[in-house]
Amino acid sequence: MFRARMFFWLFALTTIGIGESVGADPKTDDSPKHVRILTIGNSFTNNATRYLDEITEAAGHKLTHKSLTIGGSPLELHAAKAIAFEKDRSDRSAFYSKGESLQQALQSEDWDFVTIQQLSVRSHDVETYRPYAAQLADIIHRYAPQAKLLVHQTWAYRSDDPRFRRSRKSNGGPTTQQAMYEGLSDAYRTIAAELSASRIPVGDAFWIADNDPKFGYRAAEDFDAGKLEYPELPAQTHSLHTGYRWNNRDGKRTLGMDGHHANLAGEYLGACVWFEGLFAESAVGNGYVPEKLDREYAAFLQTVAHKAAQQGGDVVRGIPAEPKMVKDPSPQRYQFRVRASEIDSRTGEYPAIGFVSGTDEKPADLEFASVDTRVAPKGKLAIWLMGHNGGLFERWNEYGIHAIGVSYARGWFGKLAQPQPSDAYARGRIRLEAATGLDFSDELDLLPPDGAAERARQLLLWLSKENPQGNWQQFLADGGSRLRWDKIIMTGASHGSTTAARFAKHQRVDRVVMLCGPRDQDQDWQSLPSATPANRFFGFTHVLDGGWTGDHYCRSWEMLGMNAFGPIVDVDSTTPPYENSRSLITAADVGGDAGRAHGSVTPGRSSPKNEVGKLKFDPVWRYLYTHPVDEVGVATEEDPGCKRVHVKYD
Repeated sequence: MFRARMFFWLFALTTIGIGESVGADPKTDDSPKHVRILTIGNSFTNNATRYLDEITEAAGHKLTHKSLTIGGSPLELHAAKAIAFEKDRSDRSAFYSKGESLQQALQSEDWDFVTIQQLSVRSHDVETYRPYAAQLADIIHRYAPQAKLLVHQTWAYRSDDPRFRRSRKSNGGPTTQQAMYEGLSDAYRTIAAELSASRIPVGDAFWIADNDPKFGYRAAEDFDAGKLEYPELPAQTHSLHTGYRWNNRDGKRTLGMDGHHANLAGEYLGACVWFEGLFAESAVGNGYVPEKLDREYAAFLQTVAHKAAQQGGDVVRGIPAEPKMVKDPSPQRYQFRVRASEIDSRTGEYPAIGFVSGTDEKPADLEFASVDTRVAPKGKLAIWLMGHNGGLFERWNEYGIHAIGVSYARGWFGKLAQPQPSDAYARGRIRLEAATGLDFSDELDLLPPDGAAERARQLLLWLSKENPQGNWQQFLADGGSRLRWDKIIMTGASHGSTTAARFAKHQRVDRVVMLCGPRDQDQDWQSLPSATPANRFFGFTHVLDGGWTGDHYCRSWEMLGMNAFGPIVDVDSTTPPYENSRSLITAADVGGDAGRAHGSVTPGRSSPKNEVGKLKFDPVWRYLYTHPVDEVGVATEEDPGCKRVHVKYD
């Protein structure tokens, strides 16, 4: 083993140019990779990523990295800033030094990874991670559902750090480097499991390197700090930490000690671990070594990084691959009906709002799904919020879109927020609780298994087992613990379209399609800041619909910001792509019946047909669900004739 190591180090000495990149090591896949990462942390994050750009460039890849770091910051501080922004987007405490909040940073790029870490002095105590790590994870998954969450496992302090001596006296905190490493290692693994996240095991790498028989750090003994003269320092060969250093205070030189932060070697080791995890490529043989780092030692650190990055099932290994698509040996259109209570025993009943399971003879919690494996898939899933509409499901499948319809709380309308809502956001809070199952409203008391989101997840888990040919697993992430909302179209009609829109303000989704909606003309949640960009909201209504004649829809569309992406377009006199607008209307003949007008924009008996007997709005539905969201129309001013104030609150 020693001979093999020596061979590698000698090879490295002849191939690694000091302080420069000399090209990437041979790879089985020569194609360049581009990884986008957002880091949330403190100086330890800065330490561990100091040389990540150079290592990435040497390997022939590209890195986009945005950092939200505050020196000495724990998870609690980052969570507090994010929560402050959720409550009040003008709260200056919510912003980082460059004037950006976490939520804004999450929306600024399609991140592959987002990282969090705990303050090192608290890293050994798992209780200090709670509830802040989970709060950050929730916001990260809401605003960047495509990103994989990582926890950056920080490192233990140097074995001779003064804190260990102080801890022995105070009986607080770990008293040795080993105790600190073991504590933080357990804590990070526990939190990673709780969050269904992966680790960047820098702490493991530090521990391996520090305990190597040849290259491990050995603390200097029997030296008298008072007898040292500047610039003399105690021996600290192979230290990964800053260690002893001379400080200049008011012109006086004093010997200081920093056993916390990484020095050049520690920063290089950390960056090698990050590179391995992010790019799923060995750091061994990488062509970049900082100028002042010994080449033999650098080669050793590369091997340590590789070892750390290969151990542990929760260690990140590159951008998660899309689930392998199963080829259907018998392509066909699959349709499913199943009860929510059948696939999840945790579901409950809420008779006061008519949200019940029913009986085997008369089930009230039926859920629907369909996919056509004969059609090239678009990798999108439509979640329908309203009574089942077979015509829409069939059309989505023709477009290559998977489809599900979940049983969720919608019978509350007319029962809650009566005789009128308590404030301008009351109905919105009820809708959000119905969609999420989380506690947003004092008027509705759902449990998470009864929210539309969790019922959708459970249905997808069931479908993944029941119908593997349908490739439903592509809409699940992190071992099925959450949905890939960036692949999901939230859609509904009337009451359902309103809840779909409210949910999309809270959770970023691929797009929102609102048929005959949204309503809530007495509410202002439509103008709340949105996790889903405004160009992803689409609406379609008939002009005789009471929601349109009553200025409910035009008001909501403008509050959602849809007028910024095109004018209101009459589909009867315009052909696709309807000026790339988000706001579509029709005046098709419905016999002057407002009720029929309301239902006409969904496939069914109320929907008008063309001269050859086909449903007239087929081109419109295809546009609404498949039009590229980046292709937008010309912005228009708000319509002064659209009534904005329907109800005033004290």
